[in-house]
Amino acid sequence: MAGAACLYLAAPNQVLTRAAPIRPHLSCWLGLGLTLASAWTMSVPEGWPVAIASTLVTMTCCLSVWPFIGTWMQKRRSATRLTVAERNTP
Repeated sequence: MAGAACLYLAAPNQVLTRAAPIRPHLSCWLGLGLTLASAWTMSVPEGWPVAIASTLVTMTCCLSVWPFIGTWMQKRRSATRLTVAERNTP
C-alpha cells in the first residue's frame, strides 16, 4: 500500500496533499522500489507466481483507493475552510 501511495503522490493531479512532500520523480522511484521489495518478500515463502499475482492485485486495489482518500481529504479541507469562514463572518 505504501508503494501505491508513493505512485499516487507522484501523479501531477493528486489532491491528497497541497504540495507533494517529496519530488514526484523520487516518489515514483520509491513506489517502484517498495513494490519490487514487497513482491520479493512475498516470493520467498510463496513463490514467484503468487508474489506477482498478489502484487498486481494489491497495486490495482491500492491505486484505486488513494484517489478516493484524496478526494475525501479535499472535501474535508473545503468544509473546514467554509466553517472557519462562517465563524469569522459577523
